[in-house]
Amino acid sequence: MSTTPRVFAIVPAAGQSRRMGKTKQLLDIAGRPMLLAVLEPLAAAEVRGIAVAVSPLVEAQLPQFPPKAFAIVNADPDSEMIDSIRLALDAWRDRAPPAATDGYLVCPADQPGIPTTDFNACINAFRANPDHIVIASRAQKRGHPIIFPAPLADFVHSREADTGLNTLPHRYPDKLQLIECPTPAITRDIDTPNDYEANI
Repeated sequence: MSTTPRVFAIVPAAGQSRRMGKTKQLLDIAGRPMLLAVLEPLAAAEVRGIAVAVSPLVEAQLPQFPPKAFAIVNADPDSEMIDSIRLALDAWRDRAPPAATDGYLVCPADQPGIPTTDFNACINAFRANPDHIVIASRAQKRGHPIIFPAPLADFVHSREADTGLNTLPHRYPDKLQLIECPTPAITRDIDTPNDYEANI
């Protein structure tokens, strides 16, 4: 049996896009919806699969995902990103109970442009130190993806993490490892029409 740490990916994509004014997961990025622009390079990376938490609207509009990806519906319009991450963690636990050396990779649906090479750089860094929290960075600014050890999933489910996943590296600063990546998309999310026009 292989002892290589497995990395299970999570893409929270159930947000209501209130600042954008329309469903940003479906906005055109080089001829395909933004969500697919995130999923395709991630599916080509060394992940075991991708749990994608989507709203009912996005599920209806995008019935076909890359082969490694599967949808989880978050039907609560008032939920936060952390709620989608928790739903995906539960789905992964049901599908593939993790070993202590496995990890979860999280990348939001509004960060298209991260290439497979950057995803793999973070995955390889995690596999070398599977007790660390790996975060991609650019010019020393933290971005995405983030990969955290499977045993820390209990913390992500705790009330201490209710304000978001960014509580994780603050709670465990001794486990933090930044991986410098060259791609601007590492630290660029798309929240508003100006973001979309300026960066796409």
